[in-house]
Amino acid sequence: MRANSFGLSGKVRGSAFLALGLALVAVLIGPVRAAPEAGQFLSNLSDRAIARMTEPDLSVAEKKRRFGALVDEGFDIPAIGKFVLGRYWRDTSPAEQQEFLATFKDMMVSRFLPVFDDYSGERLKVGIARPFAEGTRIVSVSSELAQAKGEPFKVDWRLLQQPDGGYKIVDIIAEGVSIAVTLRSEYTAALKNNNGNVAELMRILREKIAGG
Repeated sequence: MRANSFGLSGKVRGSAFLALGLALVAVLIGPVRAAPEAGQFLSNLSDRAIARMTEPDLSVAEKKRRFGALVDEGFDIPAIGKFVLGRYWRDTSPAEQQEFLATFKDMMVSRFLPVFDDYSGERLKVGIARPFAEGTRIVSVSSELAQAKGEPFKVDWRLLQQPDGGYKIVDIIAEGVSIAVTLRSEYTAALKNNNGNVAELMRILREKIAGG
């Protein structure tokens, strides 16, 4: 498993990143035991990914395109992007907001697509789904990621109910580390160092995407 972070400073490493990467790949291409409603979303996402990502002789470009489509389907990129930019989102023009969301999605694809090459059949067992907080449309779904050796990783999913009644992922908490909160911290630090320049943040992200 590659131990790359998918932020700026490399804080998300070790067991937390391992759990995150494996959990994401397991839900996309491995069998999932689904809990009612929100948990069923993870199972359905897995089914669609199996059909799309396991076809033989896919080119790298086609894998990237299909994985990007799965990210669009499975993750609420606008909600996550708005959260990770924090107060800087309000100071950004609509055009720049959309440019940032596209860059952010490209970063997700760049960091997680290589994990497929290292996947060795780990299975995700989805547990209880419950409301995350009163007055919100966020549901928390617990899960465990089995390993060949050692204790399973604990992974919690935060799913936001969409206007159509479906769900999308807005955060993954791997081994107690919130990916959305970590990214917000890293991006905010980068923005503070660059006078709140979101264009400069996007440049940094694009450099990391290009560097693999």
